[in-house]
Amino acid sequence: MIDHNAEIPPVVAVGLDAYRLWERWPYQRMGVRAYLRSTYDRTGHNNTADASHYLYQEAEDFNVTLDIEGSGVLYFVRTNRWHGSPWHYEIDGTDHIVAESTTENPLKVLDDSVFLPEDLFPPPLTYTYATTKGADLNWVPMPFTERLRIGYSRTYYGTGYYIYHLFLPGTELSTHVLPWDGKTPPDPLALTILEQAGHDLAFAAPRLAEQAGSLQLAGDAVVVVAELNDGPAMLRRLTFSAPADRATELGRCRLRVTWDNRRAPSIDAPLDLFFGAGTLHNSDGREWLVKALPVSVRFDQGRVLLACYFPMPYFQSARIELVGKHAGAPIQDVRWAVATIPFDGPWNHVGYFHSTHHDHGEPRFGHDLTFLDTQG
Repeated sequence: MIDHNAEIPPVVAVGLDAYRLWERWPYQRMGVRAYLRSTYDRTGHNNTADASHYLYQEAEDFNVTLDIEGSGVLYFVRTNRWHGSPWHYEIDGTDHIVAESTTENPLKVLDDSVFLPEDLFPPPLTYTYATTKGADLNWVPMPFTERLRIGYSRTYYGTGYYIYHLFLPGTELSTHVLPWDGKTPPDPLALTILEQAGHDLAFAAPRLAEQAGSLQLAGDAVVVVAELNDGPAMLRRLTFSAPADRATELGRCRLRVTWDNRRAPSIDAPLDLFFGAGTLHNSDGREWLVKALPVSVRFDQGRVLLACYFPMPYFQSARIELVGKHAGAPIQDVRWAVATIPFDGPWNHVGYFHSTHHDHGEPRFGHDLTFLDTQG
């Protein structure tokens, strides 16, 4: 008999396990706090925006932007281009120098710039401005057990945005946290998973049950796409496609998903925003508008293809609907597909997937604009 309410919290996937065990994304992370920090102006005046605001200077070439204590993992660092490089990643007292190849001559832009040491910072865990056309991005997980400091060697327009997790003592983690050693390259398996972005991550899942169909979507119609009554289960694949010449109108339509007959949908958002694009208008005829691990938007063979592989648990049922939000003729030949697997774990180990979007209209001068209200 399955214990629907286990007393032991679920194991938290940390470091590269967050990619290797991507199917555990819906699991609760008890004992974990997520933080976002930046080099913002701490006087509150937004002086030079988020540039060159340091906590303190330890040396001419060690200007500290982040200083935290505890046990955790640094998951993300963003800087404007190579500014600040070489960077100091001081982990548990050991100073690791990380640079970007443009640093040697910062006045000469390189078309093939990379992080250094290159073998420790491979794509797709890192990208420089040569790819992003603006920022240097680092997603290499860097664990620490006592203290993390980040310092910049150069101060000119030094920007930094950081995401890290801290763990409460006793938190059950998927692996023992050891401080990043500055020597070991990332696990190739994690890189292989990330390189599959845009492709079907659920195709090999065991006990996968699939449904598919097609429909037409009129201007203001509410169409029930699927009624799933196979819970407890996880939705592992949700896809839509339509003729490419109706992509923009399709994107304005809303996706609504209601878990377990709750009184309000947990997903209620325009399709274009839900699948990661501001609009499905493809002005330059590219193949991919979005090519991410959990969602993608692709144009192929005269159709626009929307896919989501984020695991979404429910315990009894799920109702998936599309709501028309376009003028003119109905959108014909809208194809859909869903795939689910049984969920055998404790119900209190996972949470519902939520994604909602609301337009706030024209702000009124002198009046608060409410972004989120959870009352009721």
